[in-house]
Amino acid sequence: MRMCTKPLNTSSVENENMPVFDTVVLFAAADEEDERHQKALRYMESLKERGVYIAGFALLEFDVVLKSRNYSFDERMAMHGLLLRDFPSVRVKVLPLSPSIFYLTARLEKELGLDYFDAGVAAEALNHDGAVVSTDRAFDKVSHLRRLW
Repeated sequence: MRMCTKPLNTSSVENENMPVFDTVVLFAAADEEDERHQKALRYMESLKERGVYIAGFALLEFDVVLKSRNYSFDERMAMHGLLLRDFPSVRVKVLPLSPSIFYLTARLEKELGLDYFDAGVAAEALNHDGAVVSTDRAFDKVSHLRRLW
């Protein structure tokens, strides 16, 4: 399984937003059969741009889901290795988690009923620029958060 099969032209992220990527971008980029694959690859290429990041919660959820789908240690290591190989910017383009992010995550879970990982990604996006790249409509519940895709 490869993250990227051929080079793509880097395209700017929608408008002038500096978004945070949700897990859906990672899974769509990893799956050549996913109908969103090409668009996800373009988003991943945009990590080279200033202000564009993967949510730390998204990367954690990506690994937790792989583990829950019974990917072996070696398969999970391969997936993360491909991510690093195909998108070297990932090394420095993942937002760090902090107590303030966890505080806001718990608040969004409590007040809006978001699941843990969606609340975490939303908290990171709100803390960053208020934009998240995702197809997940759960983010539409969060005021002051713009969902792009």
